Amino acid sequence: MLKLDKNHLFNIFFVGIMIVLLYNLLKIISPFLSPIFVAVVFSVVYYPFNITLRKKTGNNNAAAVLCTASVILTVILPLAVFGWLLLKESKEIYPKTLSYINDNSSLNLTIQLPSFMKSESLDLKEIGLKNIEQIQDKIIKSGTKVLKNIFFFLVDFFVMIFTLFFLFREGDKFLKWVVEIIPMDSSHIYTVLNQFYITVIAITKGLLLTAAAQGAAAGLGYYAFGAPSPILLGTLTSFGALIPFIGTSVIWAPVAIGMFFFKSHTSGILVALWGFFVVGLLDNFLRPLLIGKEAKLPFFMLFLGLFGGLRIYGPMGLFVGPILVSMVATFLQIYKEHLKTRETQK
Repeated sequence: MLKLDKNHLFNIFFVGIMIVLLYNLLKIISPFLSPIFVAVVFSVVYYPFNITLRKKTGNNNAAAVLCTASVILTVILPLAVFGWLLLKESKEIYPKTLSYINDNSSLNLTIQLPSFMKSESLDLKEIGLKNIEQIQDKIIKSGTKVLKNIFFFLVDFFVMIFTLFFLFREGDKFLKWVVEIIPMDSSHIYTVLNQFYITVIAITKGLLLTAAAQGAAAGLGYYAFGAPSPILLGTLTSFGALIPFIGTSVIWAPVAIGMFFFKSHTSGILVALWGFFVVGLLDNFLRPLLIGKEAKLPFFMLFLGLFGGLRIYGPMGLFVGPILVSMVATFLQIYKEHLKTRETQK
């Protein structure tokens, strides 16, 4: 009969209790994983600024408050204003275009197609209105969803801000505690943490630089094809590039449609082609390239990580996907070093 001493019994009991406790703790915080993750990302990105504020103020609480306020003012508030204006203006796109077409009923937007095609003609008026309506519906539905769930949105926002403040104030102590309880060599833990930091910074730089490049490319297209206020539209396109799934099309698509109806068919079509093939596809290649160069990760794996992350985790996948790729690569490297050490000791 197998006999267990008190130490073994304690270990089994302790591990069992910890599994139950951790499982229930995870269930409790699972509704807030998204805002917590966002707070972690912001705390990493603003870490150098937080350290600078600590040195200048000599007070962790004051530095944490100032750093949290700076995140709200420099990131959250501009994006919220942009989203509100986008929602407000999108409600007017379809009615104005429909009114223009009705006022110009003689406008012929039908293209005759070759005889070998199934349809004899292509009604650009119908296609344009349908696309405008679809874009408008997507934006309004997203905005309406936020407004309907305003209570839960505010709760998530509060959790994110509170977590962010805590990480700015106590993040280094919490990190030290985590390092102490993880059963790994401290050098390996710091390797993982360092790679996590490098990857988050690389993703942030990649997002911002790609958005800037897309805005610049869009601005050139707007200027070349005669769109009004190309610099302003290019700047707005940069903001649009930060919106997952919809992206830059939230700006260049309405511009192309507006130019098609109100200026000339050719300029509208050229803006649409430029927006789709140059501005839109630039994101697919430039972002993984920039992130991979900064984080020293292979382009192909990052490409899959970015788009696979978006598909599985939604908007958070822009960060989660590359971070997972980075962590897998880091742990494989640690394991490789561990095997080498074992072989040396034999």
